[in-house]
Amino acid sequence: MPPSVTTSDDLSPTSPVVEARHLVKRYGDTSVLRDVSLSVAEGTVTTIIGASGSGKSTLLRCMNLLERPQQGSLSIADERIRFTEQGPRSSHTDMPLSRHQLQRLRGKVSMVFQQFNLWPHLTVLGNVSEAPVRVKGISRRKANALAAHYLERVGMAERADAYPAFLSGGQQQRVAIARALAMEPEILLFDEPTSALDPERVNEVLGVIRGLADEGRTMLMVTHEMAFAREVSDQIVFLDRGVVGEAGSPERIFEHSDNERCRRFIAPAA
Repeated sequence: MPPSVTTSDDLSPTSPVVEARHLVKRYGDTSVLRDVSLSVAEGTVTTIIGASGSGKSTLLRCMNLLERPQQGSLSIADERIRFTEQGPRSSHTDMPLSRHQLQRLRGKVSMVFQQFNLWPHLTVLGNVSEAPVRVKGISRRKANALAAHYLERVGMAERADAYPAFLSGGQQQRVAIARALAMEPEILLFDEPTSALDPERVNEVLGVIRGLADEGRTMLMVTHEMAFAREVSDQIVFLDRGVVGEAGSPERIFEHSDNERCRRFIAPAA
């Protein structure tokens, strides 16, 4: 297999919140991820870039176990799992992961998708408070207070009683971000969070994500917004045909890349 990653000398040695090592993901005979390794340090933003079909979204979905790699390992905070053809196993006990263990691991990671995926029958407040009640088992009263706090954070407090059908795309995505925050995860994942938005709504969502980066939130993001990625990221990872072609600081990737395919990909934004 090809080497998986070029490490960055520019990143601080902060302990990683999430670390993937040698991930392999196949669909039938098609290899989507081939020996992929990366880590996201606490309080930093890592952005994955690359052409369509390079495996970016699949990698992100592996990070919260929506997809199960066939090989490799994944550490989330202080827990590590190993992937096999038979399924994920605990690295501590070498036993298959139980449903409870999987739920606990997923509780440490929240994901904002391309599509907003809001429940149409629930209000904005209900959409944000439902997961903490169902997944974390907290009281409805506490969940509503948590939801109200994060709706205020994304500028949607005044629409708490509205239903998704009456919101713009940008407003719906801000609610989706509040929903992810309400789980109070170790790391936030963003999968092309502006790709389904009208151009005039993109900046309102990017503004929220920019604010989260300024707060020191740990985030892993996939985006085609190159200027934004360069602005907010501590690390850029260029994924190319299922392998990490290069990784490093924004300055290195956008101005001093050693990878010809990476240079061609970012040329319009460099």
